[in-house]
Amino acid sequence: MRFGVATAVLGILLTVVACSGDDDGNDGDDPRRGEIGGVAEAAVGAHASAGPEVLADYMSSGALARCPKEQLQVALAGEPKPTGFKQLKDVAFDGDTASATITISTRDGERDIKWKYVEEDGNWRIADMPGMENCG
Repeated sequence: MRFGVATAVLGILLTVVACSGDDDGNDGDDPRRGEIGGVAEAAVGAHASAGPEVLADYMSSGALARCPKEQLQVALAGEPKPTGFKQLKDVAFDGDTASATITISTRDGERDIKWKYVEEDGNWRIADMPGMENCG
């Protein structure tokens, strides 16, 4: 658990620094953007090193109700396994929800994927990602 928290904090700090002055039309000064980037980077790193089940640590309660931790490996089996996080872009906020495109590295190259987020108890959590439609 400590590793996950330390990774999330480091990811947030690195993302805030990396995202300032971005060129994708988003406001790099919005702290929520850094928070979302930190969650994305930590979740991708955890998935790359420990498998899809650890994504549950970054998911909202609603997402886990639709796709429990026990189902994540099967649900995400058709999705490419990340080897690393590359970039956050196209962040859009709508109240306490957001969407963003993240670029991940895979064995076959880079791939853009879109995740949705929700603010829950003061933290941004993953609300939806490709593969979750396979749960249930």
